[in-house]
Amino acid sequence: MLKDIKHKTLMLGTNMVCVTGFLLILMNTQANQRCSEFIKDRTQLTLTKRTINISNAKRPAYTRKIFMKTSYPIVISQPYKINNEGICRRVPKITCIVMVHTSLNHFERRRNMRETFNSTYYSPNIIRVVFLMGLTNNSTLQTMIEYESLVNKDIVQGYFMDTYHNLTNKGVMGLKWITDHCRNAEFVAKIDDDVFMNFHRIFESLKFIKERRKYMVCNRINANSNFIQRGINDKWYVHRDDFKGFKFYPYTSCSGLAVFISIDLVPLLYKAALISPFFWVDDFYLFGILPAKIHGVIHYGINSHVSLNHRRTFNCFSKYKDKCELFAGITDPDKNREIQILNEIGK
Repeated sequence: MLKDIKHKTLMLGTNMVCVTGFLLILMNTQANQRCSEFIKDRTQLTLTKRTINISNAKRPAYTRKIFMKTSYPIVISQPYKINNEGICRRVPKITCIVMVHTSLNHFERRRNMRETFNSTYYSPNIIRVVFLMGLTNNSTLQTMIEYESLVNKDIVQGYFMDTYHNLTNKGVMGLKWITDHCRNAEFVAKIDDDVFMNFHRIFESLKFIKERRKYMVCNRINANSNFIQRGINDKWYVHRDDFKGFKFYPYTSCSGLAVFISIDLVPLLYKAALISPFFWVDDFYLFGILPAKIHGVIHYGINSHVSLNHRRTFNCFSKYKDKCELFAGITDPDKNREIQILNEIGK
């Protein structure tokens, strides 16, 4: 009996060892199979990566032809070279802030304009002026500009070259500067440095602009009426890839020699510039493209009150003095016509 029990126990132990051994062999077999599959997968992956790399290395690089690089006015992200922040801070309220697009070497023009903007002529209205300009490579000229700024404290200079094709940057800089430093003005005037302003008539006839919202008063140019110049030698040449398919400018805009803007619209125009790619024709960019991004902007035309001919300007003021119908007109600044006109008005 005892022998049978021992024999059965021995057999049971032997069977358990066999079973255990079988299970271990089975587990090792499955593990080896998984390991083989893993190694196979890694090998395939490595081969695939090598194949991809080899394929990419052999594949010729594709380059897309870029006709125009999309960019935005550079003054958006740039500081000022010269910044007279206090132009509008000296008084609690300004009737009109005049931003003047001027060239660096137009010292005499700026001197004459400072005299014509003297607020004693227009009291109780208060006028302030800011002259906008870019950079020069001429160190002597730059030193003269810095001295002029030190004396008159009315110049703002940006980090862009002062060239004809950078007038858009100059205009956006003006919008930015007024947004940051001159929100206490009742309205804004943008002019060129060869323009005479008849502030007697402006304060009398355009005072409604102080109460309006999203308002521009200017020599209005209707949408689809101004031909886009495509000739390579044209003054306002526009590349064929700009406004492709258009023969005329598609938005209402202004002739930029004299534009009056309600103060609420200035920061809106500047914000619109943040999302509007650069276009070098400044009048259309500033007063056409940007307003088109803003709902409800009004372009109020005063075309018959703006002179595009310096002879008409001088003759009108010589004959009718401050009663001249013109709000603004081009002058012949090299002959000191602005001062002559001012003297005629004062007679």
